[in-house]
Amino acid sequence: MVPILERATNETDTLFDEDSGIFDEARILIQDTLRSIQSGSGIPRTFPPHALREFSRFGRSLQDDESIVFDSGSPSEVIYSQSVRRLIHEKARLERFEIETLIAGQVIGVNAEKGTFDFRLSSGKQVLGRFSSDDIVVDLKQYLDRSTMAPTVSVNAVAIQSLDGDYIEIQDILSIEPVLPPEWSERLLTLQNFENGWLDGIGKEVSRKLLRQVESILLELLDAQVERPYIYPTEEGGVQLEWPFTRGEVTLVILPEEKVDVYAFSKEDDTDSIKTFHWRNLESITEFVTGGITQYGD
Repeated sequence: MVPILERATNETDTLFDEDSGIFDEARILIQDTLRSIQSGSGIPRTFPPHALREFSRFGRSLQDDESIVFDSGSPSEVIYSQSVRRLIHEKARLERFEIETLIAGQVIGVNAEKGTFDFRLSSGKQVLGRFSSDDIVVDLKQYLDRSTMAPTVSVNAVAIQSLDGDYIEIQDILSIEPVLPPEWSERLLTLQNFENGWLDGIGKEVSRKLLRQVESILLELLDAQVERPYIYPTEEGGVQLEWPFTRGEVTLVILPEEKVDVYAFSKEDDTDSIKTFHWRNLESITEFVTGGITQYGD
C-alpha cells in the first residue's frame, strides 16, 4: 500500500499566493539535506540548526520496512526512513532518538499523580514511563504487579532510544494490551500459588524464574499460531505443556535446570521422538512442537 500526499493548490485562491513559494523552498531544502546526509556529506550549512531537533521527530512512527519517498520517479527523488533518521541524529549529535513503537515488558509501578509508571523490559532493564491521558491509568493498574510474575504486556508507545537502540524512557503510552491470552496468563498465576507438597505431601513448588521461562516459550508458540496447550505442574517443580490428538500427542516439559524436553509420540505405531533444548533456544523448540502438531494434529 503506497499512499500519495500532495499539496493542494487552487488558482482562484490568492490568500497565500505571496507565501506559496515557502513550501516549495522548504521541501527542496529538506530533500537536499537528506541527499547530502545519505551521500556522506553531512548536514548542509543552509539547514537551520535550531530546526534539526524538530525535524528529527518527523517519521518516528515509521516501521523498519517503511519509508517516505519525496518526488517519486523524478530526478530529485529522495527516500526517508528510520535508518536515515538515525543518520540525522548522529550528524546532529542528538543523543536521544524518538520513535513510536511496540514494547514488551511488565508494569511494576504506577504513580497516577505524577503521570509516571515503572516498566521492566523483556531484557530485565527497568525504565521510567510517562502518560499524558488519565484514561490509561486503569489499564496500567490492571496489569500492575511488583513481582516478577507481572503479566507481560505490549505497549504502543512514544519512546526514547539511544543511538545504539537501547530504550532510555517511555514518553507516552498510546495503548496497552496483554501479550498472552487471559486464560494462558491466569493458568500461570494458578501455578505460581502451588506450594511445596501440593501433590499429597510431595511435589515441589514452581519457581517464578521457571514460570518466566514458560511465559517466554508460550509467547513464541503464540507467535507461531500454535493452539493453547494443557498446562500442568510437574512433581519436580517443572511445567508440562501438552497437545493431545487422536493420532498422537506432543509434550513439552520445562525443567528447573533450564532445560526443555520435547516429545512427539505416535499412538498408531508407538514410535516417538525426543529432543532436549536449552529454554532460550525458542526457535528450535517452536519448530519441533509445530512439526509434531502438523504430524499428529486432528
